[in-house]
Amino acid sequence: MNENFKKLVSSTEDLEDIANLLTDSIELKADIAKFAKEPHDSVFAGERNRIQMNFNKKGDTIYLLGDYKNCDEDNSSVMEILYEAIEQKMIISAHVLSGKGLFWGLIESCSVNKLGFDITGDAEISDKDFLFNDKNSAILIGVNGESEGKFVDFIYNNGAELTLLGHVTRGEIRMDDISFGFIKDYIG
Repeated sequence: MNENFKKLVSSTEDLEDIANLLTDSIELKADIAKFAKEPHDSVFAGERNRIQMNFNKKGDTIYLLGDYKNCDEDNSSVMEILYEAIEQKMIISAHVLSGKGLFWGLIESCSVNKLGFDITGDAEISDKDFLFNDKNSAILIGVNGESEGKFVDFIYNNGAELTLLGHVTRGEIRMDDISFGFIKDYIG
């Protein structure tokens, strides 16, 4: 997020107003256009760990991998676990949030296939920090129903922090019964 956008987010208290600011964000639209051409984060573009950053289909489950509350910069152990999950084909997408915030990352992950999300917030932190804190170094993960149990067991057995966020929708964007519109509003 650029500095001007960070200032707007910090001065606005209403989540829906912040989401509306994003619908006009030139920076977000540029990221979306980049991922439309090449839907891979650079850390997952190599041959060994190649996986798309975008969600695949309605009904897939969305997780956050890593500690998103403490903004831990060193997530190397989490990355090693994730690379193993990718090799074993347990997940369908992975997208690093560093420097973007959860809401921004979710919009990027939804944009390629014009999907949406329905997630649950975290009762321990404010909804604003949960959605828009750009110091979050966690990784958005998309998992299909067939491999979800195996993935969750694998992550917990390896001691990594995993948070269930929600699921992929046809296009509506929601958190805790608050609608933030539809993906088409953001990808214009």
